Amino acid sequence: MDENNLNKDLLGDSLDKHLSDDFSEEGNILHDEPDHTSHHGEAPGGKLFSIFLPGVLVVFLLAGFANDTGKKTVSYKTDGFIETGLDDTTSRISKNTLVSASDLRKPVMDTVYTDKDVWYELRVSEQRVYQHWRDGHTRSFPVSTGNKFISKGVEARPGLFAIFYRNEHHKSSQFDDASLFHFQTFNQGIGFHSLSGTGYYGNLGVRPSSHGCIRMSHDDARQMYKDAEMGTLVLVHYDGKYARTVGFAPKDFKNGKEYTKEEQKKMLAENLYNVLNGNYYVAEREYFVVDPKVIPVTGVYDGYDKKLPKTQKMPARLYYFKSDGDKLVLRNDFETIGDETTAESEFKLVAASNKDKANDLTYSSDEDLVKKYFSNPIGILPYFPPTPKRTTYISTSSSSESNSGDDGE
Repeated sequence: MDENNLNKDLLGDSLDKHLSDDFSEEGNILHDEPDHTSHHGEAPGGKLFSIFLPGVLVVFLLAGFANDTGKKTVSYKTDGFIETGLDDTTSRISKNTLVSASDLRKPVMDTVYTDKDVWYELRVSEQRVYQHWRDGHTRSFPVSTGNKFISKGVEARPGLFAIFYRNEHHKSSQFDDASLFHFQTFNQGIGFHSLSGTGYYGNLGVRPSSHGCIRMSHDDARQMYKDAEMGTLVLVHYDGKYARTVGFAPKDFKNGKEYTKEEQKKMLAENLYNVLNGNYYVAEREYFVVDPKVIPVTGVYDGYDKKLPKTQKMPARLYYFKSDGDKLVLRNDFETIGDETTAESEFKLVAASNKDKANDLTYSSDEDLVKKYFSNPIGILPYFPPTPKRTTYISTSSSSESNSGDDGE
C-alpha cells in the first residue's frame, strides 16, 4: 500500500472513530462519557483532522475565486473605447480604468470613433500623411500641401474631415483640366492626388507647393486610394495643436440607437467641451460611432486653438446617513439627490458647492454649443473661379497677316 492510500485509510479511520465516539447511532445525542485522549491530551486522529480541514477550505476558496474571475461582463458603454492621451497611442486612457490621482494628470483628448479599419492624419508641419490602422501599425507618406503665397493658393486648414469624393482620374475644372490621379477630396475641393509626370516630386515631404491639394507620388496616391473608402476620417493639424483625435470602436460595434444628424453634432460638441473644461470623468459621455455624413465638407472643429487642461476633475462622492431610516446614501457629483433635508449642515454646504460646479456645465443654447465646438469656420475655403482658357485665332484670309490672341498653353 502506498503512502497516499495509507494516509487516506488513517484519515478515514480517525474520522469514523471521532464521530462514533461523539454521537449515538439512535438520535445523534452527545454522550456524557469521558473523552478518550492520548497521553498528550489530544484525541486520536485529531491532529490530522485539524491539518486536513484548513486545506479543504483553501481548496474551496480557490475554486470559488477561479469561478468568479472567469465570469466577465463586457459593456460597450466603456469597454473597448479608448480615449487617446496627448503624447501618442501609448498613453491611451480608458475611462473605466481610472485608479489613482495620477490618471487625472494625464492629458486626455476628445476621441471621435470610427468603425473603419484605417484613418488618415495629415501633419502639415511635417509635410507627411499618416495611416493609422486598427491593428495598431502606422505608415506614412511624404506630401506637399497648399502654398498660400502663390496665385490662387490656399494653405491646409486644420480640422476633422471625412473623404466624400473619390475618382481614379479626375479632370480639374479650375486648373485647365489638369489630370488628378487617385483623387480623394475631404475639405471642399481639397484632396489627396498625384499629377502627371514627376517634376513635382522634389517638394514632397519638404515644402508646401500646391494650390491647395495634397500632392503625392503616383505609387503613394494609388496605395492611399486602395486603402481608403468613402467616409474615411482625415485629421489635419499643425505642430500637434489639436484637442480632438480619432479612435477605433470595437470591431462590429453598432450604436445603441439611430442618432439623428443633429444629435450627433450635439454629442460631438459636448464631448469636446467637457474635455477642454476638465470634466471628462465627471460628465456623462455617450460612446458612439460617428456617421461620416454628419461631418460637413468644411470639417469639424478640432480645438486647434485651445489648450488641453493639465488635469481632469476627480468624480467626488459624498456619503451620509439619513436619520429617518438610518440608510447609507451615495451621492455623486453633478447628480441630483431628491432628499437632502436630513443631511448634516456641513454636507449641505458640500452639496451646494457641487451645484456651483454643475453650473460650469451649462451653456447658452444647443445652437451656441454646436457653433463653438462642432462647426469649423476655418475650413471654409475662398472661391477662385476657373482660369479662362487662352485661345489663338488663326486667320483664314490669303493675307500674310493674321489676327492673333494670347498664346495657348
